[in-house]
Amino acid sequence: LLISGVVPRPIAFLSTRSADGSVTNLAPFSYFNMVNHDPPLFVVGFAASVDKPKDSLKCLLESKECVINIISEGFLEAANATSVNAPYGKSEWDVSGLTPVSDCKHVKAARVKEAIFSIEGVLDSFKEYDSRATPRKKSGVVCIIEGKNFWVREDAINEQRNIIDPTVLRPVSRLGGITYGRTTEVLEIPRADWDKNIGGEEGYEKIKNGQ
Repeated sequence: LLISGVVPRPIAFLSTRSADGSVTNLAPFSYFNMVNHDPPLFVVGFAASVDKPKDSLKCLLESKECVINIISEGFLEAANATSVNAPYGKSEWDVSGLTPVSDCKHVKAARVKEAIFSIEGVLDSFKEYDSRATPRKKSGVVCIIEGKNFWVREDAINEQRNIIDPTVLRPVSRLGGITYGRTTEVLEIPRADWDKNIGGEEGYEKIKNGQ
């Protein structure tokens, strides 16, 4: 119900590594969003527990760092391949065919070369939650990640370097089940102004009273 109703959801294509660097992981997570811009904070949710974590969560909690890559249409199938239930220690990088680039400034995890937008992140905090349906069972972990550095492909960003062109980024979102969404059309709608569009207090009263 929730994963098909709360849509579209952005996808965090999460690159992580173990504390000693012997294990690397790459996997998509759609329990994801940006929740603040200063500092830049992102939330990623894992349907797992701290005692029995998914590989990406295990690495994130160990190393306290990651790279969040945004999935574009051009490598969706490769990204989807990383959702395979590989045993711990087997890197999804190998099955995806995507290219790891180890040139990040603040973290040791690799970014995806094919990604148009990537975020170097460090773990700010995490919280584990109890299941409401199954008492005494740990059912989820929410991680808050602070962005430390941003990578944007040159042809995707404006001259002021503050806006990414969605027609170049072509982000893919998650819908219900195994369904993904494409951003095929965009529209701009100006934000309403209290005085100009509403008419201030006088205009508000007229609208309120149906005049």
